[in-house]
Amino acid sequence: MFQSTRRRALLALPVLAATAIVTVPGPAQAHAKPAQPTGGIAKYLGKWNYDQPDRTTMTNIAVIRPGTMEAPQVGDIVFTARDHDTVVGRTDVGCTWTFKAGPAGLHLDPGTQTCHNPTSNAWYTISTWTVTVNGDHEKETIKAVSPNPAGNYDWQLDRGTRTKAKEYDPRGAARFPGAWRYDAADPATRANIRVTRSTGPDGKPVVTQTPEQGLLTITGEYDNRITARTADGCTWALLTRGNTAHLDPAVQTCVTSATAVVTLRYWSIASDGRRLATITAGTDAHDGEFYLNAGLSPA
Repeated sequence: MFQSTRRRALLALPVLAATAIVTVPGPAQAHAKPAQPTGGIAKYLGKWNYDQPDRTTMTNIAVIRPGTMEAPQVGDIVFTARDHDTVVGRTDVGCTWTFKAGPAGLHLDPGTQTCHNPTSNAWYTISTWTVTVNGDHEKETIKAVSPNPAGNYDWQLDRGTRTKAKEYDPRGAARFPGAWRYDAADPATRANIRVTRSTGPDGKPVVTQTPEQGLLTITGEYDNRITARTADGCTWALLTRGNTAHLDPAVQTCVTSATAVVTLRYWSIASDGRRLATITAGTDAHDGEFYLNAGLSPA
């Protein structure tokens, strides 16, 4: 769900386990159909992928202030029912949120919720998150704040859109294969800039920002599985659902030398067949924790 970058990401409140009441079915209940969600929330349930980010229309582009940073939104959320008017949303970065259904759609309940994003080791608090659905298409707006040693950063998504995704969609994998080149880095918006945190020789933290360059080559495997080869020669396995691919398994490593290992703990790629938008987080060959929000075009 979502993530941003300003040297960290931004998106939840641990949900209390629902209490279940167990009954022994009587003769009339033995063949009864399972209860269906009521209160009009059924239309929200399922997996929803962010559509392809578009900077020209600012669709699925979050703005972070102070500054001019833009954070394309990539990934998914799964909505499930808690009761007749309560929906639980879990994002692909491990955050969980609770929503209440009303005449205007879903809204956060309670109204302010906080999450520690484990993929980027960042905290953020959402004060507004509204969701409306029309068939297989969803619209949302989000306002959040992320604490930082230099001061809080305000995070806002005005034009969020998603499409409902099937769990098994092998035809969607055709959007990904090919040779893709990283776009030029933009220091103003932080696009295509890898932010790495490491420890210097004096034991103090060091933050470096490096333009991401080179090629990403993706090949199709079988069904909805693809393999991505990065410029360092590492290969990574991903599973596609709709327009979005995730690492599968969720954490993967690549040995680049006798003493160096690269670990990815998160990688999400959105593709419309013409462009890629990616978010990557992990540990590089020098033990630096890195985060990258990038766009790619056909090579």
